[in-house]
Amino acid sequence: MASTLPSPRYRATNATKDEPDKANGSTLQNVSVEGKKQSTHTTSPSWGTASSLALIWAPTLVLIFGGCCSNVYTLEALIQTSPSSGPLITAFQFLLVALATLPKHFSFQRGLRNFYLKPRAIPLKKWLIYTAYFLSINILNNFAFNYRISIPLHIILRSAGPVTTMAIGRFWGGKRYPTQKITAVALLFVGVVLAAISDASNKPPHSHQDDLTESSFKEIGPSSISHQAPGFALLASALVLSACMGLFTDDMYSMHGRSNTITAETLFYSHTLSLPFFAAQVRPLAGEFYSIVAMSTRDQPTVKSESLLKAWKIPLSPMSPLHHFSVPIPVALLFLNAFTQLLCIVGVNRLSAQSSSLTVSIVLNIRKLASLLLSIWLFGNRLPPGVVMGAVVVFVGGGLYALPASSGSRKANARLLDSKSLQTDKKVR
Repeated sequence: MASTLPSPRYRATNATKDEPDKANGSTLQNVSVEGKKQSTHTTSPSWGTASSLALIWAPTLVLIFGGCCSNVYTLEALIQTSPSSGPLITAFQFLLVALATLPKHFSFQRGLRNFYLKPRAIPLKKWLIYTAYFLSINILNNFAFNYRISIPLHIILRSAGPVTTMAIGRFWGGKRYPTQKITAVALLFVGVVLAAISDASNKPPHSHQDDLTESSFKEIGPSSISHQAPGFALLASALVLSACMGLFTDDMYSMHGRSNTITAETLFYSHTLSLPFFAAQVRPLAGEFYSIVAMSTRDQPTVKSESLLKAWKIPLSPMSPLHHFSVPIPVALLFLNAFTQLLCIVGVNRLSAQSSSLTVSIVLNIRKLASLLLSIWLFGNRLPPGVVMGAVVVFVGGGLYALPASSGSRKANARLLDSKSLQTDKKVR
């Protein structure tokens, strides 16, 4: 049964009205004591802010920009080798993340009835819903590569994430955003689109299939819009689902809190609960892996363990079998992609546990531009003027979003929170 006690705000108001004689007595003494306590706790706000940035945000941003940018590089190399390898890449990523996070949640004492898993902070039903969102988004993004959606086009469409987050948050979640945030999101979207289009127009087209040469790919170009339309629709659907998942995550965190425990649960359950889907696709995934190995052996050089041991200065006997071990480069990229994805997901989940879904979309949008610029630099391409302009627009938008909201926006948000709290109090009563 719901509690009939009024909220603390109403209890304080009623106490003042019902006991006016105490207002000049011990109540004032308590207020003065509390005021002294508050003054002692607020003597060094700058130190608290600096420590928060150093201990929380710095590692999170390093994981996001380091892991995610490296992951995009390996993904582009693999997609150029085999455009249909998206499901295989995702399966490796999910399996590695599930295995890496299993020890933290495994408990032999819990028994088979509880699947040998520790007690959860969030009910399993909510994790099933979250996993359905998460897996569907990854599947849609993977299938989009089958329709000749290049990495720049991928970045263009996925940069609309903050826009869909705002739209669905407004019409479905009833959220209100200040004009400053809306302007920042618009600048971010325009900047990333401008940079990606400029990069794509200044790069020669690459063949994404064995039966397509560069000339034939150019011939397909004008008529490829109709062929790419299903890919655009898949990415648009993934954006909508991603925005819905963000709102669902916000509600879940608002009810159960934001903590490192819940962040770890998010990683484990979202990937482990997805493994049955990939288990049902073992045969096509194995066929794709063997085709990559065969293609790598025929066309690509290998990474030899002997050169790695010398580079890392690891002492090892020349008779050891590790000296004669070699891995094809695409296979090595496949495992490296899974590892960098683990780092990327850890950073994104840390960020989502510390901030709202809109902030996550903003940070990831800036990361996409960083990945684009890093890709241009690593492949030795000159920086087109449009990319420079896009970078300036994006970073201006990011700075605008980071600025505190105006006093009018803060007052409007405060009134909105007060109205919601009043509605909650009425429901409780």
